[in-house]
Amino acid sequence: MAGHIWDDPDKAVDGTEKVAAQTATGDFGILISSIATYFAGAAKTLTNKTIDAASNAISNLTTAMFAANVIDTDVALTANSDTRIATQKAVKAYADARIAAQDAMVFKGVTDCSGNPNYPAADRGHTYRVSVAGKIGGASGVVVEVGDMFICLTDGTASGNQATVGAQWSIIQANIDGAVTGPASSTSGNVPSFNGTSGKVLQDSGLPISALIGAWTSYSPAVTAGSGSFTSASATGVYKQIGKSVFFTVTITITTNGSAATNVTVANPVNSNGSNAGAFGREVGVSGKMLQGVINTSNMNIYNYDNTYPGATGAFIVMSGFYAAP
Repeated sequence: MAGHIWDDPDKAVDGTEKVAAQTATGDFGILISSIATYFAGAAKTLTNKTIDAASNAISNLTTAMFAANVIDTDVALTANSDTRIATQKAVKAYADARIAAQDAMVFKGVTDCSGNPNYPAADRGHTYRVSVAGKIGGASGVVVEVGDMFICLTDGTASGNQATVGAQWSIIQANIDGAVTGPASSTSGNVPSFNGTSGKVLQDSGLPISALIGAWTSYSPAVTAGSGSFTSASATGVYKQIGKSVFFTVTITITTNGSAATNVTVANPVNSNGSNAGAFGREVGVSGKMLQGVINTSNMNIYNYDNTYPGATGAFIVMSGFYAAP
C-alpha cells in the first residue's frame, strides 16, 4: 500500500482518514467513517459490562426479553422472592383476593333510593351510601335517609327486595338527631321516664305499669251491722289503687239477717284519708232499691236511698265507689 505514516498530535479525526488493512489478496485503506458505520450496525453481546443508566437510554425493552422467572405473573405471589418482578395484573389480582378474603368493607358507590330500588347483587363487605332518601329493598323495604349506608353480609348475595334478600344486608343509620337512647338494662314491665331535660335519654322509672293504671286486687272485708248482728253474712270485692286514688267494687250476701238493723257496714280495702266520700249501688236480691254508701276512715256504711236499712235475709248488695287514701 503506497503512502506513509506520521505522528501528528494536532490532527483531529473527522472520519475522512483511512486505516491500513490487509487481506489475502492485497493491501488497501478503509475510511474511519466506514468502520464506525459497520460497528454501529453490528449486533453486539455485552458480557460483564457495567451500564451507567444516567448516561444511557435503553429503548424497546419488553418483558419477553427478561430471563425466565424474572417477570412473575402468579396472582398468588407464591414465590415470595426478592429476585422476581410481579406484573401489574398479578399485584392487582393479589390485592383484590386479599381484600375479598378478609371481607373488608369495600365502597361500591352511592344509591338514589327515591325510587325504592332493590338491593344490588353483592358480596360480603360491599358498602353503598344513600344519596337520595327513600327505601332500599323495594316498596316494602327499609326507609333510609341521605348519608345512611347499607352493607352486604353474605358472599354471592343476589339482587332482590327486602323479603328475599333483606336478611343479608345491614342498614347503618347516619342521621340520629333526636334519637332517644335508653339504659343498659331495665326491669321488665316498668314504665320508662325521661332522664334530664334533653328529651333524648330514658331511664327505668322503677314503677310497673300497674302503678299507673292499677291492678285489681281481691279482698274479703268483714261485714257488720249498724246495730244488732247478722246470723250469716259475707262479702267479697276487688280494688285498685293508683297513687292515692282507691277504686273498689264489693258484693255483700246476707244469708240470714238475724237482728242486724240501721245500716250494713263493710271494711274498706285501704284506709281513707278521712274525708267524706260516697259510693253507690243496688240491692238485687229482695227490694231492688238504689243504695248509698258513706265512706269513713276504715269502713263504709250502706243505707237505702232514703236512709233506711238495706238488709234482709236473702239480700244481695252490690256497691262501687272511690275515695282518697292518706
